[in-house]
Amino acid sequence: MTVIDRSLTRSLKQRRLFLTRERSDAAEIVYVCVDDGLPGGYPVGYVIPSRTGTWFAYARARPGRVFANDQVDAGLSSVEEAVRAVLDHARYGDVLFALEQRAGSDTTYTAEVSRAHATWFAALAEPEGITHLGNGRVRFTGPAVAYLRGLPARLGCHVDDDRIRMGGESYRLVRETRRTVEARPEGGTV
Repeated sequence: MTVIDRSLTRSLKQRRLFLTRERSDAAEIVYVCVDDGLPGGYPVGYVIPSRTGTWFAYARARPGRVFANDQVDAGLSSVEEAVRAVLDHARYGDVLFALEQRAGSDTTYTAEVSRAHATWFAALAEPEGITHLGNGRVRFTGPAVAYLRGLPARLGCHVDDDRIRMGGESYRLVRETRRTVEARPEGGTV
């Protein structure tokens, strides 16, 4: 397989994705997979070469369809360009959301965003776990951040590393530390 450049490698890692390769007599297929803890990962797209030496890109562009991919680009000059096309279209936030919920983490994040963006976030039907705290401050649960991390950048709202990017703006996500109060058997607190 062609060597993938560092910026693409970094982008894959930030979005919890990795590449696997399958070679047959007919062609080499490069899969883009979510790191779901299983050895093969969860495939959200793949790229294949054509007979003319260009590449086709297929991505999970409609969430909820298990292992169903749509062709999102064709005639691409390199495997890197084809993988980037998959990243531009693959929607797998529902997969990351489910993984994060299964983990049972109560991690939350906050961001100071514009008031218009805060209102927009609060009005979203999906994902769950976004709260407008007032004055442009928004709280996101871990599953909500995971969901946003799985959105393609072309949709205008996604998470990379510790930044939420929306409408050309970039906002820092701050991880909150949570203190829990344990209940005593008699109803008191520790």
